[in-house]
This record gives sequence, C-alpha cells and structure tokens, in this order.
Amino acid sequence: MDGFLQQLRQHWTNRFGAGPRHLVVAVSGGLDSMVLLHSLARLRRKFPWELTVAHCHHGLRGADADGDAEWVRAESLALGLPCVVEQVPVRATARASRESVEMAARRLRHAFLARTARSVCGPGSAEVVLAHHAQDQAELILLRLLRGAGSEGLAGMKEQSSSPADRRVTLLRPFLGFDRATLEAFARKQGIQHREDASNRDLTIPRNRVRHQLIPDWMAHHSPALPRVLARIADIAAQEADYLREQAQRWRDSAHPANWASLHVALQRAILRMELLEQGRNAEFETVERLRLTRDASRTSKATHPAPKDAMTSGIDASRCHPTEPSETVSVAFRGLRGQRVLPDGSLFRWKRLKRALPFGHGWEQLDAATVPETATLRHRQPGDRFQRLGQSKPARLQNLFINQRIPVAERAQRWVLELAGGSLAWVEGFSGGEHHRLNPSTSEILAIRIQRP
Repeated sequence: MDGFLQQLRQHWTNRFGAGPRHLVVAVSGGLDSMVLLHSLARLRRKFPWELTVAHCHHGLRGADADGDAEWVRAESLALGLPCVVEQVPVRATARASRESVEMAARRLRHAFLARTARSVCGPGSAEVVLAHHAQDQAELILLRLLRGAGSEGLAGMKEQSSSPADRRVTLLRPFLGFDRATLEAFARKQGIQHREDASNRDLTIPRNRVRHQLIPDWMAHHSPALPRVLARIADIAAQEADYLREQAQRWRDSAHPANWASLHVALQRAILRMELLEQGRNAEFETVERLRLTRDASRTSKATHPAPKDAMTSGIDASRCHPTEPSETVSVAFRGLRGQRVLPDGSLFRWKRLKRALPFGHGWEQLDAATVPETATLRHRQPGDRFQRLGQSKPARLQNLFINQRIPVAERAQRWVLELAGGSLAWVEGFSGGEHHRLNPSTSEILAIRIQRP
C-alpha cells in the first residue's frame, strides 16, 4: 500500500475507528476532493465501508459548473460508486436572505450534504467526509484572526464535528493532519485527474488572497512552518474554548450561581456567546461586548444579589412580570385573491395573493403561498414561542429576538404573530417572514401580508 494511504489508514483508525459505516463523500471535482475520493475508494478494501459520492452544483459558473458535475458523475461511475448531484439556487437565495453569495453557497451546500447523508445512511449515524487539509485550516485561522476572532474562532475546524445544517449529521475531516503538498504528490503518483475552479484564483476574494499571497509570502520569507504553527494555535485555542464552554454551562445550570459581577470577563463572554449561538445569532465580539456591558450596567442598577439570569440574553422574559398581556386570538382564512380583518386592538390585517414579488420596502411581508395553509391564527406571543427568522439555521426564542431588537417590553406584548397548524410561527409583526416560507425560484404564488396600526 502507498505510504500516504498507510498513514491515512492508521490516522483514520486512531481518530474514527475501524468499524463498518456508510460514508457520504463530498466531492467538488478539485484536487483535494478527488484525492479524498480515490483514497477512500482504495481503503474500502481494508475497511467495511459503503461510500456514496455527493456533489453540490452551485450554478455559479455556467458550463464549467455543469462540467464539474459530469466529471464527478463519471469518476464515481468508474469507481463503482453511487453519486448524488443536486443544483442549489445560490444567487436567488443570497438575494432573498440578503447575505453574500459565499455564505449562501456554504449554507446550501451543508444543507444538501446533510440531506443526502440522512437519506442514504438510514436511521443510524449519518456521516459526511470533507477534504479540508492543513492549509485550509491555516487559511481559516488567519482569516478569523484578521477579523478579531477569540478562542472559539481560532480553534478552527475539528476533525469531527456536527453539521451546521443538521446536528444529527457528523462531519469528518481526515486530511486536517496532511498538507496540500502531500495530496498533490499522491495525485501525481496515482495519476488522479481533477478539475480547476477559476474562481479559486480570484484575488478579490479574501480567502484567495490569504491562500495565494499572504501564506506563501510568509512561508518564503519568514517561516515555512506556518501551517504547523497555526495548527498548534488552533489546538491550544480549542482546548481553552472547551474549558470555557464547560465553565459557562456549569454556571448556567447551577441552582445557586456565582454573582455575575464576580465572574471573570472571559467567562462572562463565554456565557453570552453560548446564549447567542443558541438563539441562532452570530456571536461577534461587538455583540457579545455590548450585551456584557449592558448586563453589567443593568445589574449594577438593580439589587446587590439579583437573579442569576436576566432578560438581556438568558431567555428569562421580563414581560412575565406583566400579567395583563393581551391574549386575543383571531382566525384568518386566506381565501380568494385578497382580504382583510380588523383585529381587537383596532389594527387592520390585510393580505393578498401575487404572482410577482413586490419591490422591497413597500411595507408588505411576502411568503411562499404554497407553505401557508388556507386558515391560520393571529395571536399575541406566548411563553415558549420560537421563530426561525429569514436566513437563520434554527429557531430562536421569540422573547430573545425581541430583546436583541431592543423592542420595549410593553410593545412586545402587543406584537401579533401568525401561527400555523402545529404551532409553528410563519411570521412575527416587525420581522420578515420565516425561513421555511422564503421566496425561491420555484415559488409560483406569493402571499403578501401586513398590519396597519390605528
């Protein structure tokens, strides 16, 4: 067996075990993923594996992207492996969610890989294998360092982690301990062909500037060991981040937690970061620090020993102290092309069906009509309500969304929500429609809704 394959086999056994498993192999057609595909196909002779190839067609590079998909299909067929290819609407999704094309592509790609894994792996463990290597790790750490990341960000990628799209799916990265030169040498020796993505040379993309300029220059003029140094930093940061998470969870779970003001700043930040991530928000330093200083100020102005968790971030809703919240419930029927309903507080709820989307900023929230049943309920929020905002990966507590938007407590109680059968919220007054009701290229009819206050 080739020396690289022997190392990979031993590394896999040590890290992931040698037992039987069904693996979904993410293959773009580039050198890294083609080496991964051929390596795992060869190691099948030593491990009791089933392999399925998955290729995400982003639809961003026209004929080149089509060629990548056909290439991966053909290579999979030659290796006797099943292949799943799916094209995802990256540009349309990015426009609808107002995020970058790169972020939309990453989110849709992970969702596709998770769906595929859950589909082909059956009821047991679902695992996706990715081709990230040591240079990828170095690029990620440098990018996060330049953006001011803390220990959580500098921890980089883990060899084994949960999918951001579905925590039931595990991501495996067996190449993190190998550099790209090793993969290139194996590809040359084995005659493994691959596709070139021209966008990887676009220096307007920050990651490409780090890859093609910053890292080579530093390695040539200062230290060729940069990837190893960054890998060491990632390991140290990961251990420190794990310890802080453990301490933060212990404080949150404690029946008699230490006073907030007595906690170390690092632990305060870890607690707030954990709470933000649970709400589906990005735990950026500025957000964490603003909430930390606000909480400090709030606790200073309250009693000497306040309750351990306040409404700023922890999910304890200050409005529970106001038992007079309105509790009106109104049934609405979306029959015909348009309609309206006067609500108990004097507001006017209006809706209409459209074939074409309205320009942004016209005061109407627009949902995919196919995702909304003919009858629904308008009501005020209730304890425990959760809402998945447009662009968010999972639902967050509605009370926390109100807090994060700095909506006054009294006003939170007056906001209307649109509840569907089963208790899910399709829309909350003051927010865009829910993630599951977003417009997409296959949307054939739009349900536009709005509330006009008296």
